[in-house]
Amino acid sequence: MATNRRIAAFDRFLARCWNDHAGRPEAVARRLRLRTPPPQQPQQLAALIRFVVHLLAEHLGRFDDARWRLEALRTHPLTADGVVQSSLRVGMATLDVCEDRADALAPLQGSEAAHAEAGAASVCLARAQLPRALAMIDSAAARLAVLPAAGPGDHRPLAAVCNNMAWELHGRGDRRSADETDAMLHMAAASREHWSRAGTWLHIERAEYCLARTHLAAGLHDDAWRHAAQCLAVCLRHQAPPLERFYAHEAMARVHHARREAAELAHHAQAMREAHAAMAADDRAASREELDAVIALQ
Repeated sequence: MATNRRIAAFDRFLARCWNDHAGRPEAVARRLRLRTPPPQQPQQLAALIRFVVHLLAEHLGRFDDARWRLEALRTHPLTADGVVQSSLRVGMATLDVCEDRADALAPLQGSEAAHAEAGAASVCLARAQLPRALAMIDSAAARLAVLPAAGPGDHRPLAAVCNNMAWELHGRGDRRSADETDAMLHMAAASREHWSRAGTWLHIERAEYCLARTHLAAGLHDDAWRHAAQCLAVCLRHQAPPLERFYAHEAMARVHHARREAAELAHHAQAMREAHAAMAADDRAASREELDAVIALQ
């Protein structure tokens, strides 16, 4: 029972770190240094390694601090586990690739080099190095393409990184350059491709939502409609829960607004209201802003 409590305590701690890190990276870095509870399982230690690289390298640009933290984690009893060893190799290689260190990928095995390059791409994007980030994503994809019997676990990290990069570029809005818009569309399409090899229908549906919103942001309304319609079709085919249907109808509503199709916009806005009413309370609160934004378009 005590072990279960410790497992739950670590999971809660890391979940809070993920929740807070984008808005308060320095505070979370301090929390990580001073108050991290001991991981109880190899998967927890591997997750901590990934978060250390994400926070200290991508958000704060402190590569030496990230290396120090990873080296400190090597003393943990769980580091003998293969999953943890792989995460440490990938984490260190990610930092080395970002800093152009020689033979950064040499110690890696199987799909680890692709995962390190994908992680480095995300860091480079955060450091305003878009060409390097795109080159790393393409290199990682090429590595997986020639890897014998690459499975879902090989594609999943790249799918997630491409998705995150697409949304990061989407969030730049009017500040996004033409090159960044092209990169946004490329990342959204790459995420959809990798999720098709690594995910469930839910990942595919959300990838189509990302494609719809990024194409809409690029002014490509017909392509945006095609992806939004596919997102909704996947929801209907799999009897998706209200939250997923809500966002599929949101994508459709925004596309119809851009195409000045008032009746279709009204139809999907009403479908959003119905899905919103059927959600759990937490989901209703989290999605209220999107509902109000679409209602304001009418």
